[in-house]
Amino acid sequence: MHDILVNLLAIKKGKCYTICMKKIIRQNRKTISITVDRKGEVIIKAPQKMKEDLINKFVSEKATWIEKQQKKQEQVRQFKDNFDFDNFVYIFGQKTNPEQFDLSYALDKASHKKVHFDAIYAEMAEQLIDLAKNIASNLGLEVETIKLTKSKRFWGSLDRHKNMKLNSKLIILPKNLIEYVIIHELCHGVELNHSPKFWAVVKKYCPDYKRRKKELELYSFLFD
Repeated sequence: MHDILVNLLAIKKGKCYTICMKKIIRQNRKTISITVDRKGEVIIKAPQKMKEDLINKFVSEKATWIEKQQKKQEQVRQFKDNFDFDNFVYIFGQKTNPEQFDLSYALDKASHKKVHFDAIYAEMAEQLIDLAKNIASNLGLEVETIKLTKSKRFWGSLDRHKNMKLNSKLIILPKNLIEYVIIHELCHGVELNHSPKFWAVVKKYCPDYKRRKKELELYSFLFD
């Protein structure tokens, strides 16, 4: 793995792009991939012996996509600045004073603040299970079991046996976004994929899902 010291100048559809490739990671692989991290930096994974001019060509062809991802990450960083997780908890999207929760055992020392906050989130997250059960019942969609997870990769999942997992950090989100995640997963009980048929089912139960899905992306910083 090494850092690229020079920026790549790319021209695509008459527009000029300056792309700083932060890292090139050489691996035993056959294909090349690009990711844009939370800082907006471009990371390349490439085959061990791929020539650098081929890597540059590939990156140049992805210039428009890279710019789009960097803008998304900038929006996420700006959105994150609206939160004060050091002094408040956020429940169903509402900024809340932690002192209103009866968990004083964790407040005897300043070092216990994180313990106190974690206890609040853990207790409140249990409400997600009942919310999911109610939504499933109201919509007539099936779910067998519902468990909470602390995954750093996904908000929720539903397997072919209709066992659901929900990320406990969902409790931080506004309720309409939590409902979208739950509906999204319940719809996998109808279509276990992300095909057009699946999104048609989602739209049936959540007509404004596109707006909610876009807003949900702003909360991706919670996976950091």
